[in-house]
Amino acid sequence: MKLIAAKCPSCGANIEVDRSLKITKCDYCHTEIMVEEAIENLLKVELKDTPTFENYLKLGNRYFDNQEFEEAYKAFSKAEEIEPDNPYVVLRRGLCRTLISEYNSLDVRSAVNGMKNAYELMTKMKLSREKINQCINDTGATLYATKKYVVDVYNRNKLNKEQTKGYIERLEACLDGYYYLDQIVEGDSALEGRIVSSIVEIIDIILGNANTAKYQLSSSYVTELKQTRQKYANRLGNNLQTAPKFAPKEKVVGVEKKTSIIWDILCYIMIFFLFILFLGSIFNKESLIIIFLWFLSMISFLPFLKKKLMKQYGSNMGIVVIVVRIVLVLTTLILFSMSPPIFAGEYHGKEGEVLTIQDGKLSIVSSDSKFSGTYSSEIVGDDYYIYVKDDHTNEERAYRYRSNDEGGSLCLLENDQCTTLYLPVS
Repeated sequence: MKLIAAKCPSCGANIEVDRSLKITKCDYCHTEIMVEEAIENLLKVELKDTPTFENYLKLGNRYFDNQEFEEAYKAFSKAEEIEPDNPYVVLRRGLCRTLISEYNSLDVRSAVNGMKNAYELMTKMKLSREKINQCINDTGATLYATKKYVVDVYNRNKLNKEQTKGYIERLEACLDGYYYLDQIVEGDSALEGRIVSSIVEIIDIILGNANTAKYQLSSSYVTELKQTRQKYANRLGNNLQTAPKFAPKEKVVGVEKKTSIIWDILCYIMIFFLFILFLGSIFNKESLIIIFLWFLSMISFLPFLKKKLMKQYGSNMGIVVIVVRIVLVLTTLILFSMSPPIFAGEYHGKEGEVLTIQDGKLSIVSSDSKFSGTYSSEIVGDDYYIYVKDDHTNEERAYRYRSNDEGGSLCLLENDQCTTLYLPVS
């Protein structure tokens, strides 16, 4: 359970809330409140009338810790305008820029340059090694998230030769970042182990692509990588397999930007068709469960909803959303196909006639005759018009169904006039 600071919108008390919940209760006034509203309320109060450096820094750190990197980037940018030489702002702004960039424009250098500039400032300010190492750890975690993001994009998408080359180059940028961190880390063996194990891991990934048809690495470069890997692996020795890992900050897994736009367009097209079906279900007076399922299906295809869930809960949430979409649409279609029309049922007419509508058939049984055939229907205004041809005599008849408080009535039409009334069997 992840508790974060918030402020009750009702009584103004400072409280802590579980971000995974939608609704919680204030510990002081016991009012039910929306979790996101309480968090936003605190952020608004923090900046109200006092847009100082400390407030922007505090706000940026809060967003950063909650992995809301776009908002954190904006807050750190404001803070940097006030104090451009603050090492924490310089670093975290650079980390955010890497964490919010898409695959096509992935900016690994921002994280590394942010660390380089921050390290220079921290050295001049003679900050403690503990604080410097914490910044190194944040940078390492960002590079780890970026490496994972790049690999996930590669594994989930069919990349061409040029795109595969870019994949290797992005991994090399992460590797160069770790090389730099290895040069400046001191006095923290666990952090050093995380950096070294990350270097070995990335080299293994690059070497795994050495003989692919899409991107051939030169033999000299492969030899150099193998020698480098051996040098870093020797530093960990027998602890290589159990070396500590960075706790990655989650970076949303995306695809090529053009592909993402195409998928968004397809989602909106799907929403349009689902909206037509949703309106049709209301117009045709389908059951409430079918109308509700069409509505949920429509909501599930909103592109921003999927992106928000992936951002908050990780890249695997994207798969969950796709599965939910498929299940909702298929379930609704099955229920819709199984749902009988509103006029289906059994009716009684004059002199003991029984009219039955079910399974696409309309049949009439009386004491001296029988009529049966497959029907078609249309809606005119609030009425349903049913057309049927007898399977044996080819006699054609037309009926009109009209709903009312008694459950509806059906009548035989001749020259658009109701000649025989049928009432539903209760």
